[in-house]
Amino acid sequence: MTVLENAVSKMQKLPTEQQQQVLRFIEFLAFELGDRQINQESENLKEGQQKSDFWKGLQKFRLTIQNEGIGFTNEDFADLRDRSVGREIIL
Repeated sequence: MTVLENAVSKMQKLPTEQQQQVLRFIEFLAFELGDRQINQESENLKEGQQKSDFWKGLQKFRLTIQNEGIGFTNEDFADLRDRSVGREIIL
């Protein structure tokens, strides 16, 4: 016997008023779950959109670099990093 069949069997043995309470509770759970799913889908859509925007921007940048004939090597970035240990603090 499945969970659904078991639940229906037990629900049928309840008085009508309690059957209605069970039904309201099931509807509440379905509503709550649906609300969570909508929120999750919305977050997934936003995340996917952000990834898509980043990818499109990266592709546009690469195309611009290629079209303008800009080239760079590792030497271009050799002294770019700040090698200081931080700011000096005088106590």
